[in-house]
Amino acid sequence: MVTHLELTSGQFHPILKQSVISPLLKKSTLDNDELSNYHPISNLSVMSKIIESVVISLLIDHLTSSKLLNPHQSAYCKHHSTETALLYIHDHLINAIGSQKVSHLCLLDLSAAFDTIDHNILITRLSSWFGIHGSVLSCSSLTYHLAPFV
Repeated sequence: MVTHLELTSGQFHPILKQSVISPLLKKSTLDNDELSNYHPISNLSVMSKIIESVVISLLIDHLTSSKLLNPHQSAYCKHHSTETALLYIHDHLINAIGSQKVSHLCLLDLSAAFDTIDHNILITRLSSWFGIHGSVLSCSSLTYHLAPFV
């Protein structure tokens, strides 16, 4: 069982860091013989997923109590979703049009953003912007086991 010491020290049994990586075709219309048409899906153990849920809950509590979340944040916030984000944008556009103001909407697809981010910059920002320090930031690599292509 995961102890409070493991959460505070950031030291976990190596088996909790293991995942099985399975390839998933990005789109059904792509050539399944081309490796670049796949993205990896990491499957963690049930215990690892439980730990992840606890850590996310603690992080959200910290960000909420410290008022560090953007007020327009929808992801990972209770009673917020993609729908609430879209309603917020829609409301702002309708109000701007009603006030005869110029409105611009720029939409970006950031679905692969985490794969391309410089992790040193991410760690620096987590520390300086959100007050996250110590063992929480000293992450070690997961041990991957490749699942066979089916």
